Amino acid sequence: MEQMYSLKTAASLLDVSVKTVRRLLHRHSIPTYTVGTRIRIKKSDLDKIIIKNLSITDIQLPV
Repeated sequence: MEQMYSLKTAASLLDVSVKTVRRLLHRHSIPTYTVGTRIRIKKSDLDKIIIKNLSITDIQLPV
């Protein structure tokens, strides 16, 4: 089973607020999953957010 993150954990990994994570999920139509009463995000879906939001200055090329 794939790793799933809470909104709080995703926010911490992205170094942004939970509100910003919610905005990114909505803007990029990233699916969320409800486990019990908790909202979760798959690791692969979080990776999509990271890749879409990388700028050219964030990418380090090997020397």
